[in-house]
Amino acid sequence: MKAAFFAVTGAGIALGLLLPGAKPKAAAPAPVLAAVATADQPRETVLEREDNGHFFTVADVNGEPIKFVVDTGATTVALTMDDARRAGVKFDPGQFEVVGSGASGAVRGQEVELNDVVLDGKRVSGIHGLVLDGLTISLLGQNYLRHLDSVSISGDKMTLK
Repeated sequence: MKAAFFAVTGAGIALGLLLPGAKPKAAAPAPVLAAVATADQPRETVLEREDNGHFFTVADVNGEPIKFVVDTGATTVALTMDDARRAGVKFDPGQFEVVGSGASGAVRGQEVELNDVVLDGKRVSGIHGLVLDGLTISLLGQNYLRHLDSVSISGDKMTLK
């Protein structure tokens, strides 16, 4: 169990250390949060801590439900290759390059744009993401979380508003 904890934590730390690539890029429009509360779309999401110490949730990426670990240490939303394929995200493993480094060495992947990431009605459109080689679960990182009003942990509950 400790090995799994350190593996997921290491992946989160690796992503948290990721900086935008050295390649100059055209400025992308800022992601937009559009959260509208209705009876079907709660404004607050409460997650229970799992036995491994992490908080998991399902959010829609481009309309496709994807299981994530909520990783407050990750800079960017990162998808597994399988999740990216299911969400219709175009990527080419032959184009993967080093996008960061972690405890186990270089982290390889490809930068992508996601149309929408939606969790319980909390939508961020036009969001930057990564597809990472060897990632076993997708990571819901700060470039999504920072658009929320609050992210808090109390005991074994994480609340996203």
